[in-house]
Amino acid sequence: MEAKNSKAITNEMIFEELQILKYQMQQLQADMESFKNPVGEFTSKWVDTYDVMRMLRVSRRTMDNYIKEGKLSPTRIRKRNYFDVSQVKALMKIPDERLFSYGVDVPWLREHVRPFLEMGDDYAI
Repeated sequence: MEAKNSKAITNEMIFEELQILKYQMQQLQADMESFKNPVGEFTSKWVDTYDVMRMLRVSRRTMDNYIKEGKLSPTRIRKRNYFDVSQVKALMKIPDERLFSYGVDVPWLREHVRPFLEMGDDYAI
């Protein structure tokens, strides 16, 4: 038994409601984007001493030497040192030392290994 004053729901009405919901969701998403943590940007560009030590796999003493030599320049904030990520990445560059050619590197290697081979059993490790 239907109510006498009920309306028939059409596809157009459902589509309009979905459009309204879509607009509201977009507004909600925009509002949430505006609430992002401003500290997140800071931490993505700066890292503290212990993070650098883990990234470079070095000890605290090596970190002190890097600072003393000027390889890293810390920024002091509330009794803690922070480092620019670009400086840390520059220290992570590993020179590309590999065999360049068979004709050059193999003879060089043989020349440097020959004294050890000539020692024979006299060479103790």
